[in-house]
Amino acid sequence: MTATGDACVRAMLMDVSRAIRPAVLLVLATVALAACASTPSAPPAQITDMRQIEGKWQGLITLGFGGPQERYYLTVKPAGGQVAQWGMNWQWGKVTLSGGSASFEMDGLTNGTITYYEGPGGRSLVLNANFDAWSANVSPVK
Repeated sequence: MTATGDACVRAMLMDVSRAIRPAVLLVLATVALAACASTPSAPPAQITDMRQIEGKWQGLITLGFGGPQERYYLTVKPAGGQVAQWGMNWQWGKVTLSGGSASFEMDGLTNGTITYYEGPGGRSLVLNANFDAWSANVSPVK
């Protein structure tokens, strides 16, 4: 190749490199923001009163370990009753408080823990099923 040909190839590679660099930075920024958005911003708070978590919540349920996600709706009633809905599934159950922690049981089949977060980013609940492979992350309905 001639010196002129080498210079053209170098110029084309630099143009491609300059064009790709912003795209790579955009992808990295998006991934970093998504990781921050899905991570609770504060340490878990104790749940000492049902009033802390009662009300309507919505978010996402993750089915399986890293599996598909669906919209998840949760209602926690003042006496601890709960109703959960995702897709065509409905479950009814009860939330129990003990020693600053919360647990749930739904339809006598599914049980797990509820972790409560409150901080500058708002309030959220994380539900983790003990034996079924799912978890849900919800925030209060506004």
